[in-house]
Amino acid sequence: MPRNGSLPTGGAGSMAKRRGEEEGRFCRYGAWYLSRIHREFCAEIRGVKEGRDPEAVHRMRVASRRLRAGIPLFSRCFSRKAYQKVSRGVRRITRDLGDARDLDVQIAYLEGLVESLREDGGPQVNGCIALLSRKKEERDALQPKVIADCSRLEQKGILSLLEEEIGAWNTPDGPPHRLPSRGFPMKRSGKAIQKKVEKLLSYSPAVGDPDAVEAHHAMRIAAKRLRYIIEVYAPLYRNELKPVLKRLKALQEILGNLHDCDVWIMDLEEALKRREDPSAERDPGLEAGMAFILKDRKEARAAYYLALREEWEALVASGLFSDLKDAVSSGVLH
Repeated sequence: MPRNGSLPTGGAGSMAKRRGEEEGRFCRYGAWYLSRIHREFCAEIRGVKEGRDPEAVHRMRVASRRLRAGIPLFSRCFSRKAYQKVSRGVRRITRDLGDARDLDVQIAYLEGLVESLREDGGPQVNGCIALLSRKKEERDALQPKVIADCSRLEQKGILSLLEEEIGAWNTPDGPPHRLPSRGFPMKRSGKAIQKKVEKLLSYSPAVGDPDAVEAHHAMRIAAKRLRYIIEVYAPLYRNELKPVLKRLKALQEILGNLHDCDVWIMDLEEALKRREDPSAERDPGLEAGMAFILKDRKEARAAYYLALREEWEALVASGLFSDLKDAVSSGVLH
């Protein structure tokens, strides 16, 4: 694997030398980007282990996602063994942080709901409190696993290995500006972004179907991946990509809210169905709370679906996706 920007030249030649220089610039750019995300990730470990601040989990999860998106883009700059070890470690912590974050979001929603029901004197409040208690128990049960995953990253030297690898790429103080406008890595970045755009656009028919739950979930992932890859390469361009990132973030948030509702709906419908079994243990108060939340989440999903349609139609009408593809294919630099 190429390290420190060196490539086999096969006996020299200006072409091989130029390729080696371009490879070096690419890896230095990767070092600049990944080192920032690495610091953001490490800064949250202590707070995540303590388990008192849900936002620490959120920030670390976002950083882990950015690492997970960025590391494969610069895989050729890693040694093979280091790449595999770092990738596995980041993938594992991202999954468990996702589970913790999902519960944190559900708990925050339930806490707000319980507070509003108490003010209104709603009869479902006891059932919602019972469900909130169960969610908190689930989150508490997950915390040791989160702590263990954080400790594993440190004990196995995964984070120090990542730091060592990117340090070997001759990290500059900032992103390199002398990059080839029509070659590597601008051509590579443009193709990568265009591919993610096409993937997101492939889910366009699902926007017209309110019941396309799986497609909406896949669309959320596609929007997230497009946003993260743009974040990796955005500094290479002028300001063309900043408005795109802002709009993609708004779309991703709508799709995320839609997904959160879908998770609630699926879980509650399954739980209520299990309680229809004559042999099942019954709790009328809890069931009343679950039914109330189910109705609330279905109404919220309908609203988020309308927001998705409006946002998607506005994005398409604005020509944002075609403008994005034009911007990255032109290779405009800082």
